[in-house]
Amino acid sequence: MTTTLRRVALASLLTSAAVLAAAPAMATPPAHAGKPTDVRVLAWNIYHGGLDDNWDDVENRQEVIDQIVEVNPDVFFSVETYGAGDAIVDGLEKATGKDWAGVQITPSSTGNDNLWLFTHFDVDEVFPAPTGYQETGSFHLGGARVIADDGRAINAFTMWSNYTNPWVGDLIETNAEDVAAGREPSVPAQEIVDADQRQTRTVAEFLDYVDTHAAPGEPVLMGGDLNTMPGADWTSQWAGCADHFGLSYDLVATDQFTDAGFVDTYRAANPNVCQEPGMTWSPRLDMITPDRIDFIFARGQVVQVKDSYTIAEQPGAEQFSSDHSAVVSDVRIK
Repeated sequence: MTTTLRRVALASLLTSAAVLAAAPAMATPPAHAGKPTDVRVLAWNIYHGGLDDNWDDVENRQEVIDQIVEVNPDVFFSVETYGAGDAIVDGLEKATGKDWAGVQITPSSTGNDNLWLFTHFDVDEVFPAPTGYQETGSFHLGGARVIADDGRAINAFTMWSNYTNPWVGDLIETNAEDVAAGREPSVPAQEIVDADQRQTRTVAEFLDYVDTHAAPGEPVLMGGDLNTMPGADWTSQWAGCADHFGLSYDLVATDQFTDAGFVDTYRAANPNVCQEPGMTWSPRLDMITPDRIDFIFARGQVVQVKDSYTIAEQPGAEQFSSDHSAVVSDVRIK
């Protein structure tokens, strides 16, 4: 399959979607009637397309692709894809023997193509780029309606929210270091709450976009890098975790997802925050607090979380191939 055919063109897909929408409904029941389908989802910020140009000048794109192939996802939400899209499709097709669609969410002619969506499912429609938002554009969010092998429709969205300065993770780390050294926390709790709340408008726009484009009643999968911490992990309930140092904060940005009916798949599969912190920032840094800033969310009464885990090590490698851990979730759609 040529590069041109592999890359899904937005205009042609939208035209195809319009034709499909105008077609008469099928009289036969869907292929999945009464049968669940299992879907493996990967969300990963692969760090500058695997070129590492801002960290240590190590080109490890092949190691990134090998890791993706090893996970063997059905849907992959990619952040910081930056020119690696076609190589990822090539690697997945060679390894699996299946045709893969690489949907470039962030248009770019200069290699600044942040978000992509990869899947071996059929792509029924690519949703139009976000418009009219203050914080959100195609660099931050996009998605597609895909059709699983059993004919079931799934709405899939990949996301990235802006890094804010000061960053909530750094502030929490500073207070943890203070407590660990026997000092009083130097960052007021309200400052940390304020840093997290800078993401609330972005998340609200993400959710509005999803509600605008996902068909009612159809399952939704959403994954990527939110650059903030999960509010539910930092409540007073979990202050006693060894790596929370007795600290808790009223973080709210990610609570918007759960308030909107989404399930944090990692936490659903790993409910004990102390035992399974799920660190995704960063496998390359020696931090004393677990920053879980990469997520896979699922919504729909028909969606069940079977398992979820992070990947932060690669056997034989001196360092992990990205500055973010990968997040994998196995979900069952009934």
